[in-house]
Amino acid sequence: MNTESAVSQRPMVLVVDDDPDTCEALGDLLEHEGYRVHTVHDGTEAIQQVRQLRYEAVLLDMRLPNLDGLSVLKTVMDVDPKLPVIILTAYASTENKVDSLSKGAFAYVAKPYNQEEVTTTLRRAIAVKILAVKSERVETALHESEERFRSVVQSATDAIVVADQNGRILSWNKSAQRLFLYTEDEVAGQSLAILMPACHREAHQRGVDRMRSTGESRVIGKTIELRGLKKDGSEFPLELSLASWKTTAGTFYSGIIRDITERKQAEDALRQSEERFRQVTENIKEVFWMTEPEKNTMLYVSPAYEEIWGRTCESLYASPRSWLDAIDPADRQRVLEAALTKQITGKYDETYQIMRPDGTTRWIEDKAFPIRDASGTVYRIAGIATDITERKQIQDQLIQTEKLASLGTLVSGIAHEINNPVQGILGMAEIIQEEHDPEKVREYARDIAAYSKHVATIVRDFACYARASAHDDATALDLGERMTEAVKMVRRCPQFGRIDVVTAFQATPTIQARRTEIDQVFVNLISNAVQAMDGAGRLTLATRMEGTMVIASVADTGCGIPQHLLSKIFDPFFTTKDPGKGTGLGLSVVYKIVTKYGGAIGVESTEGHGTTFTVRLLWETSHNGPPTEVSHDTQPTDCSERAEGVRVSRRR
Repeated sequence: MNTESAVSQRPMVLVVDDDPDTCEALGDLLEHEGYRVHTVHDGTEAIQQVRQLRYEAVLLDMRLPNLDGLSVLKTVMDVDPKLPVIILTAYASTENKVDSLSKGAFAYVAKPYNQEEVTTTLRRAIAVKILAVKSERVETALHESEERFRSVVQSATDAIVVADQNGRILSWNKSAQRLFLYTEDEVAGQSLAILMPACHREAHQRGVDRMRSTGESRVIGKTIELRGLKKDGSEFPLELSLASWKTTAGTFYSGIIRDITERKQAEDALRQSEERFRQVTENIKEVFWMTEPEKNTMLYVSPAYEEIWGRTCESLYASPRSWLDAIDPADRQRVLEAALTKQITGKYDETYQIMRPDGTTRWIEDKAFPIRDASGTVYRIAGIATDITERKQIQDQLIQTEKLASLGTLVSGIAHEINNPVQGILGMAEIIQEEHDPEKVREYARDIAAYSKHVATIVRDFACYARASAHDDATALDLGERMTEAVKMVRRCPQFGRIDVVTAFQATPTIQARRTEIDQVFVNLISNAVQAMDGAGRLTLATRMEGTMVIASVADTGCGIPQHLLSKIFDPFFTTKDPGKGTGLGLSVVYKIVTKYGGAIGVESTEGHGTTFTVRLLWETSHNGPPTEVSHDTQPTDCSERAEGVRVSRRR
């Protein structure tokens, strides 16, 4: 620390005396004692110094030239009441001492002064001032603290109540006033019992008595729920946190009270909602489930799980993976990939088979959606799994019913086409019985063989369509080939008439499906087209690739479909045909088969000009590398022989 800084930290004292020698002597004495000393010789100058500078003490002579010491003392006390003023005088009377002390003088020192008395009195005066300054600072800080505390208490949203050890209210804040409807003046000195219903008052009084006699409390430091009583007599639920503290004046209590009416209402609503949810989920036939994807845990599964899966809910909670393990291996990987990628987006909608412990199987339609928190993060996945086994069986029966209906139509056409060659065979057989010329017999036999082969071809084609089982395995199919076979079947119907067939089959990869179902799709579409053209027109069959889809279209130049009916044509039992001429199931079955394989079917039609149905199916992806394209230049075998009389025009 440098000398200048040390000097600036020394206490500063003002000496006021009209005698220069006295000022000099006191200055030397006090400088030696470590003080900084300023000296002045009249009262006016002394007052100016006190106004301008901060002194630790003033040594003031009573007799001054232009202003007496008592007047200077009074002014100094007005400027700084805590500044100690020590009176120096050789003319001290008892009256002067009393007068000066009453006006704020710290002490009297008589002239000629004793140096020890002066320094001792000065040290004591400065110490008293320092103590007074500190005390003032403490009082100021305490006052500010109290004001801050009061501001916090008054601005708190919760009610705050302060009471003494007898349970008498000392104060409370504005929130308490708003909550209980009493002003602070109305409750001051009142028992806390006025704030509670009668049912709580006895227990409250026992608690007060116990605390006063033993110092023990069952609720101090805890948060409890009670009911409060307002000034208007209404009751409400509240939450009370109670604390206590001790002072020399006794023990005091503070309670923070929160109105929990809205929370209780929300809890009641939640409880009722949970009860309704429980009643619904425990009584519906579907399985409602909820998972926490981050922890891979099953949070809830409804009791229907036990009926459908044949397993206990507890076993699923213990091993959530058992849900996946129960899925048919043929579906499991697909379902797993869909769950990982689609559940979080709300697009999860999968159909699969499950294996029950008793060996039976069930078909499941499983849908899921994400549940998000306030920030939009997915933290739950909920879903509904429906047992659609009966629906699947009905769909299979529906498909079979429609197939039988189409078979009836085909049988009618086949019977008509077989009739002529059969009549020829019978006629020639009768001639042979009468004919004795071996050469003519051989000629007739060749004709019989030709007619028989024609009949055999017709029967074989029909059998290929009719005998396939719904349980056949899926196989690689070429859509152009299946369309060719379908038109061969349909053209034998009498309605086919003079319809021209045009094909535009591009080389396309195969699809994976059951042949009987794909044949049924095209037989239905082509049959509808033939009926729409009423025996004359053009039927166009085409295939092409579009991304990962194989596109097959059936177009006719028939009567078309009114625009207002297009949205209904795939509905079950809806038909545009005259009564008795259709079941209304054909296009519904087509739609179900196509969508079953993940495909889509669309229709475009202009009334009076024709209709085009477009089928989109995924090409077979079970192999590696690019799709294998099927050429339609190869010779068909078995069920794939070309239909006689069908004009084929290929465009590559």
